[in-house]
This record gives sequence, structure tokens and C-alpha cells, in this order.
Amino acid sequence: MQRYLKLVRPKQWIKNAFVFAPLFFAHQFTDIKGWYFTLVAACGFLCVSCVVYIVNDMMDITEDRLHPVKCLRPLAAGTVTLTEARFLACFSAGLAIFILTLLPRECAYVAGLYAGLNLCYTLFLKRVAIIDVFFIAFCYVLRVLMGCYALKVTVSPWIILTTFLLSLFLGFGKRYHEVGIAGYNQHKANLRNYNRDLLDRLVTICGGATLITYAIYTADISHQIGHVEIVYTLVFVAFGLFRYLQSVYVMHEGGEPENIILKDRLQLINAGLWLITTLWILSW
Repeated sequence: MQRYLKLVRPKQWIKNAFVFAPLFFAHQFTDIKGWYFTLVAACGFLCVSCVVYIVNDMMDITEDRLHPVKCLRPLAAGTVTLTEARFLACFSAGLAIFILTLLPRECAYVAGLYAGLNLCYTLFLKRVAIIDVFFIAFCYVLRVLMGCYALKVTVSPWIILTTFLLSLFLGFGKRYHEVGIAGYNQHKANLRNYNRDLLDRLVTICGGATLITYAIYTADISHQIGHVEIVYTLVFVAFGLFRYLQSVYVMHEGGEPENIILKDRLQLINAGLWLITTLWILSW
């Protein structure tokens, strides 16, 4: 059972936290009905992403076997057969379709777009440098839009931009780590068109832009909620970005951003403080 669970990458499920963003930033976190639709939307997106992960691993078996960490994935390691993977993918797809029938039809469009774009990514987009990371960032934005459509609300365009730029920041940080893996970059077409100087600049630009857009967002929303104190949450965002930079440049980590967040006690404490502070201010 554990090998099947590992196939659908449970550590990456944390990405679906972005589906919950509209629940908080649209000030509906006290609404039980809002929680219900957001949870259903997150489960639906989770099932679709499981299908994507399985299909991606099926098509990347050869490349994954050359990676020091990805070689441990069930298909690359041979602990799960292709037949078993296909069955699990079909089961996840069926479950996703059922869950999406419980949501507004726009959610199905977002999920379908996510699945279709991921197929394009697996087939050819992942081989194109820079576009590969832009695509990953767009998928994070789709998660936020999934939450918006589930609640039938709109959120500030600044939070959409912050999500996109934060995802670029994490994505280029991941590429920076991968380029440094001896031998691995020779087997991935997109990595051959990156180098550490370029990625260093891209990480810096995206990190700074993320901080600025979040600052503008908090300044913008402070007028709506009548509490300028929301601006103070910028401290937690800045620390999170700087801590990630420390992980990439000093600790030489970054291959899996979600692992850094889950394993780094300071990042977890910082995220918790940001969430508690934000909810406390928004509930005034």
C-alpha cells in the first residue's frame, strides 16, 4: 500500500493549499459552506494531480533513474509496475470526475485545463528552458482559480500575481539545484539551456518581485478591511523567502521545495505565525 501512496507523491499535496487562498483572502473563512466547497475543490484537484503525477512518472522512467532522488520513485525503482500505475491513474481520474460534479462547472474547466496543460508539459514543454518554469507557476495560479470558482468569488489580482511570482521563485530555485547535480543535466534538454549565473539572476528577480507584489496586496487590502496592521504580515513572507534562499545557496537544497518547507522547522513555525496573524487581523 505504501508504494502506491508514494506513487501519487503525498508530499506534493501541500501545493493544494493554494486552493484555500480565496477562502481566506475573500474573507469567507468563517463560512461553513465556504469550507465545504473549498475542501471538495481541493480533493478534486488532488485527484487530478495524482493522475498527472502517475502519467508523468510513466513517461519519465528513464530520466528519473539517473536522478539521485527521483530514482527512488516507485516506477523508476521498479516497486510498482506500469499496469498497476495505469489502473491507479484510471481510478484517480474516475474519482476526480465524480468530485467535480459536486462543484460549479468552472471548476471542471480549470481541472481539465490543468490536466491538458500537464500532458503538453510532459510531452514537450518541459524540454524548453524558462517556459518549463512558467508553466509550473501557471499551475499554481490554476489552484487559486479553482478555489475562486468553487466559492464563486473574485480575489485581488495582486494575490494572483504574488502566487505566480512566488511559484517562479521556487521553480527557478529548484532548477538551480538540479543544474548542480553532476551528470543529471546532460539528460534533460531544458537543463542544458540553464546555467547557475542565469538562474541566480532569475531567482533574485522573482524573489524581489514576490515581496513587492505581496506588499502592494497588503497595502491595497488594508483600505478594504480598515486595518493597516495586515501590512505587518510582510515580515513573515520576507523571512520565508530569505530562508528558502539560504536553503538553496548555503545548504545546497531546493530540489523539492515542498520538502524544504515540510522539514524545516523554522519555515513551518513562520508559516504558522503568518497564518495565525493574518486570520487574527482579518477577523477584527
